[in-house]
Amino acid sequence: MPALVRRILLALALVLLVVAVIWFDRAGLRDHAHEGRPLGITDVLYFTVVSLTTLGYGDISPVTTEARLLNALLLTPIRIFLWVLFLGTAYEMSVLRLQLREERHMRELHERLKDHVVICGYGVKGRAIVCELVAHGHERENIVIIDPNEEAVAAAAREGLVALRGDASSESLLQAAAIERAAYVLAAPDRDDACVLICLTVRNLAPKVQLVAAAREEENIKLLYGAGADLVVAPSVTGGRLMASAVRQRAVPYFLEDVLAFGEGLAVAEREVRSDERGLLARDLPDLATSLILGVARGTERCPFYQLSDYVLLPGDIVVYLAGDPNCRSQGRRV
Repeated sequence: MPALVRRILLALALVLLVVAVIWFDRAGLRDHAHEGRPLGITDVLYFTVVSLTTLGYGDISPVTTEARLLNALLLTPIRIFLWVLFLGTAYEMSVLRLQLREERHMRELHERLKDHVVICGYGVKGRAIVCELVAHGHERENIVIIDPNEEAVAAAAREGLVALRGDASSESLLQAAAIERAAYVLAAPDRDDACVLICLTVRNLAPKVQLVAAAREEENIKLLYGAGADLVVAPSVTGGRLMASAVRQRAVPYFLEDVLAFGEGLAVAEREVRSDERGLLARDLPDLATSLILGVARGTERCPFYQLSDYVLLPGDIVVYLAGDPNCRSQGRRV
């Protein structure tokens, strides 16, 4: 706004300067509407304004050589300068209006987001993450995408996601995504070094958020854990192991693929042990009587299925089990 005020004051100063110059040379002007009447300050101001704005009604015009030279050599450059000044001001006003609108939109978005999921990177992994989240019931407007690629951001916006363009390791961009109120941050950029920077920044801004990172190289897994990730997944390594298992085993890869693909009939699920279930064994949970229990998690402790025979449950334990839809036939593949 101070810049706008300076522009207005500059324009007024130029108009007053031209009025002062023409006032001293007003004898070279003729008022054709009032022949013989001397020009007053109002007439000079009127002539200055219509000349600088190129309206030029013609009722007052320069008649002497000096007045015409003054109009050509002084008024014309000032006229061009004022037009450039006005057009530049109009452009800046439009840009300022867009900026204010964008700031208001970002402020409303920041206030609305809570317990949302932030996905850093909308490549192949990012799209797969979104598909899986949506399949499990996550609302699209509660998923935030951060990607430096304009096409990726546009694609995410078309899908109804909240899309932000820029570097996901930028503190300002993560703050715009309300990172401090997010439930999960999934870092899946194209490079491991970028993923490390994202993890460090996220952990600094939101120490309690659940941070899951993707590693392209197996040797970078420890580095990502050191950068603050709660869980590091190596898709390329996992995929390679799954492909290798197809050489050694005929049926296992297909079942593993079904488990990883939501809606294929098999799914790994979990449930939390309630306070009224204290002291029970995992096999005694009535709602899991027909499910295959894989293990129990208690904080950072993991108890696999073969150690559950005498493992007494406590409230807050997480029981992990293999669930399935008996009506689903999509997994019936030829092996």
